[in-house]
Amino acid sequence: MSIRNPTNLRRTTQRGKSTAKAPGEGLNAWSVALATLTGNVYLFLGSAVMGVAAAIASWFPGRDWAGVQARLWARGLLRSSGVRLELSYAGGSHAAWRDPIGDRPVVYMANHRSLYDIAALLAILDLPVRFLAKRSLFRLPFFGWGLKAAGFVPVDREDRSRAGETFAAATGLLASGVSLVVFPEETRSSGPRMRPFQRGGFLLALKGRALIAPLGIRGTAHIRQKGDLVVRPQTVELIFGEVVDPASVGVRGRRSFMRDVEERVGRLAGLKTAADTGETDG
Repeated sequence: MSIRNPTNLRRTTQRGKSTAKAPGEGLNAWSVALATLTGNVYLFLGSAVMGVAAAIASWFPGRDWAGVQARLWARGLLRSSGVRLELSYAGGSHAAWRDPIGDRPVVYMANHRSLYDIAALLAILDLPVRFLAKRSLFRLPFFGWGLKAAGFVPVDREDRSRAGETFAAATGLLASGVSLVVFPEETRSSGPRMRPFQRGGFLLALKGRALIAPLGIRGTAHIRQKGDLVVRPQTVELIFGEVVDPASVGVRGRRSFMRDVEERVGRLAGLKTAADTGETDG
């Protein structure tokens, strides 16, 4: 399998190579103003169009058309916001990194700082792939329709009684060969450290017999602050760590395994973890 290279995406092949610009470096008022205008217009209008297109595409058999529509939306948002991507992989290349995976589904576990985390991952991950997304997003006109039609999995953090429904839907996707993206922090973090990882994604990987891919995202927090309309063009790094198999860990070793994955993601993202401050997962 291969990754199609959009014009605003560049690759690096050295693991952990830090090439993202520092926040604000090289920016001027005009570039920020342009990205703010085009990025926000696309976010609202492009999301509406994508939602309708994904709903229609879901009716067509064969190729993962809904996933293709989601990828087009993501690349459009990155382009309109002036965001460039740089990729690096354990093993030195995408092919070497992906070789141990074969046909097995993957649960990608990444840090979460911004809406642009989702766009960056949708733009480059091998299809078919779906996200666990907040249930409130599914209520949005057009955009929510697209999420539902494309098979994204709603997560209700206010009503934990629906956790079983979410778990069944997610493991069903893994069983059918669809990979999943999980943000184990469950909500966006800020500052120099991540929130403690929750165990739901690990249980999904075990139940769905999937591999886990630790993934660090750098640079998205500076594009658009939460609650702010200003869009600041950035170069974003996606750093893929070595894939691990949770099935190889015994019951007694699961807690240390989860901690190890959390620490891997933290190192890849350049962030402190819960272990650094003595916090534990929930």
